[in-house]
Amino acid sequence: MMTFEGVDNVRDLGGIPVYGGRAVASGLIFRGAALSGATSADRHRLFEELRISCVIDLRCGWEVEAKPDPAYDGVDQLHIPFYDLEKVGVEYDKGARAGQRVGRDVACDPDDFYRSLANPRTVAQMRECLAHVIARTTNGLAVYQHCSGGKDRTGIMAMLVLTVLGASFQHILDDYLLTNISRDAQLEAVYVKFLRMAEGDEARARRLVHEHRARRQNLEAFWEAVCERYGNVDAFVHEQLGIGDALREEFRAACTVPAP
Repeated sequence: MMTFEGVDNVRDLGGIPVYGGRAVASGLIFRGAALSGATSADRHRLFEELRISCVIDLRCGWEVEAKPDPAYDGVDQLHIPFYDLEKVGVEYDKGARAGQRVGRDVACDPDDFYRSLANPRTVAQMRECLAHVIARTTNGLAVYQHCSGGKDRTGIMAMLVLTVLGASFQHILDDYLLTNISRDAQLEAVYVKFLRMAEGDEARARRLVHEHRARRQNLEAFWEAVCERYGNVDAFVHEQLGIGDALREEFRAACTVPAP
């Protein structure tokens, strides 16, 4: 986990083991929360020291409008939302039983949300995002992927990247669960948000706080939905994400190193 002044949940996927006695190369693939709160020191570190050349924003359009990422000279900013009624043609607005919709925000049921991500329109967005990650990192250019808090949508993209590179589910899960370090440091703010969505019901708010932590069953729910719809993980990677054997090996060759 990397510490920044105004950006949460940032980490480099470098060092995560993949098959063949290799590990993800450091300094190429970063994940985290939105950059709207980035200070000047944060921006210098991200774009000058870490040399991130591309930011991929997975948020809905209304989230971007409310809290836009800062522009930075020489850094490409790509908006590839998982859900966006105008841009993708599909929006997720199904609330959990314990919560309600506030504006355009919704306290979802995590199991339903993660399963919903296997829909073809969102999968097409994943394919586009992954194509950008591969194209840039194989040329030595660092990429930063984020959603709002860096947990759900970013967690899925990190899982897909790591799956293509050959990481085991356990190592993918270990990375995903690191989000709870950042989340637990902000429990009061998270509780206040869900208390509003639970209309002041403290028990319902606590339930939402618990259900919206990073949990193993979230990733499992997504893979289950993928396998039900597309056959299996390999078929999904090849046919839906467009990653053939040659491209996968090129990506691995460029973005992994011998494990220490």
